[in-house]
Amino acid sequence: MIDNLIQFIARLLAGIYGLPVVGGSYGFSIMLLTLGIMIVVMPLTLRATKSTIKMSMVAPELKRIQKEFKDDKERQNEEMMALYREHGINPIGGCLPVLAQAPIFLVLFQVIRGLTRRFEDAPFAGVVTKVYEVQNRASEAPKPEEFFPRYLDRSSEMFNSLIGRTEMTFLRGFDLGAQPNEVLSSSLVDGIPYLILIAFLVGSSFYQQKQITARRSPSADGEENPVLQQQQAILKFLPFLTGIWSFFFPTGLSVYWATSNAFRIGQQAYITRTIYAQKEDLEASFQARLEARKKERDSEPKKPESEKAESKNPETKKTGAERTRSKDKSTSDAASNGSSKVEQRRQRELERKKAIKAKARRNTSSTANTDQAGGGSPRTTPKGTKPQQRKKKR
Repeated sequence: MIDNLIQFIARLLAGIYGLPVVGGSYGFSIMLLTLGIMIVVMPLTLRATKSTIKMSMVAPELKRIQKEFKDDKERQNEEMMALYREHGINPIGGCLPVLAQAPIFLVLFQVIRGLTRRFEDAPFAGVVTKVYEVQNRASEAPKPEEFFPRYLDRSSEMFNSLIGRTEMTFLRGFDLGAQPNEVLSSSLVDGIPYLILIAFLVGSSFYQQKQITARRSPSADGEENPVLQQQQAILKFLPFLTGIWSFFFPTGLSVYWATSNAFRIGQQAYITRTIYAQKEDLEASFQARLEARKKERDSEPKKPESEKAESKNPETKKTGAERTRSKDKSTSDAASNGSSKVEQRRQRELERKKAIKAKARRNTSSTANTDQAGGGSPRTTPKGTKPQQRKKKR
C-alpha cells in the first residue's frame, strides 16, 4: 500500500512539473504538490479540531462520572458512552485524522528526498560504471554527482530533465539538491539565501505554536497538567530540531517544510476565526444539556444505603429471574443438606440398635454356656437381691 502511495505522489509531482504554469521550476513543483496535499487533508484537520474542543468541554463531566461510579466500572462505561452519544463525540475522533495524515506526509517526504538522489547513491551505480569501462566508454558514464531521481517514472519530463544535471536551481539563489552545511563550508556569501530559508522555517514553526497555545484555556482544576507541560516542552524544542535537520538535508526538503508551515499558519488563523469563534455558543449549548442531565439525576429517587451497599455486590447485577433461581437453588441445596443429615442420624441410630441387639445376644449365649458348665444346677439369687427383699416383706 505504501509503495502504491509513493508511486501515486511521484506521478503527481511529475505531472505538476509538466504544467505550463509551472514553467519547469523544481521549487514551484514541490510547493504546489505540498499545497495540494495540505488542502486535501484539511477537512481531517478541522474534524480533529472540533473533536478536541468537544472533548475539552466534557472533561469535567467525565471526571464526575469516573468519581461517582469508581466502584462500578460497567456503569461508568455506560454513562461515559451515553455522554459521548448525547454530544456527538467520537472518543478517538481527535487522533484518527492525525494518524491518517501521517503516512501521507511521510510518503511526500520520501518522494521529495528521492528527487535529489545522486547517481553515486543508486544501488546499481557501480555496475553501470563497470559496463561503460568494459565498452571503453568510461567518459560517457554518468558522473557520481549527477542526479538520478528515485520513484519518478523514467519516461516523465521531470526525470529526463534531471538526468545529467548536478544542480537543481530555484530562484537563482538555491540549489534544491545541495545541503546548506556544504554550501556554507565553501562560501558564506552563497550560504546566505539558505540561512534566510532556515530562519523562516524556524520562525514560522514558532509562530504556528503560538497560534495554538494562545487558544488553549487553563485547566478546569486551576493547575497545569504535567502531561500537557511535557508536551509543550517538546513542541517548543521541535522548531530548533527542524532547523538543525535543514542544515543536513537537501534544500528541497526545506522548501517543503517552509511551504507546509506557511499553509498551517493560514489554516490555524481560519480555525481561530471560525471554529473557536463558535466555541462560546457550543459551550452554552453544552452547559444547557448538562443542567438538564443534572435535573434529571436530582429528580430520580435516591437509593437507600442498603441498596447502595448491595449495588457494590456483583450479585445485585443479576436480574430478578436470576436471583429467584439462585435463591431456589440455595434453598434446595440447604434442604438436600438437611435431609442428608437426617438420613445420617437415622443410619447411626440403626447401627447403634443393631450393636445393642448383638451385644444382648452375646450376653445370652455366654449365660447359657455358663449354666451348662455348672452341671445344670439351678440359678441361685444372691442375698440381698430385690426378689428376696420382696419375699421378706410378704
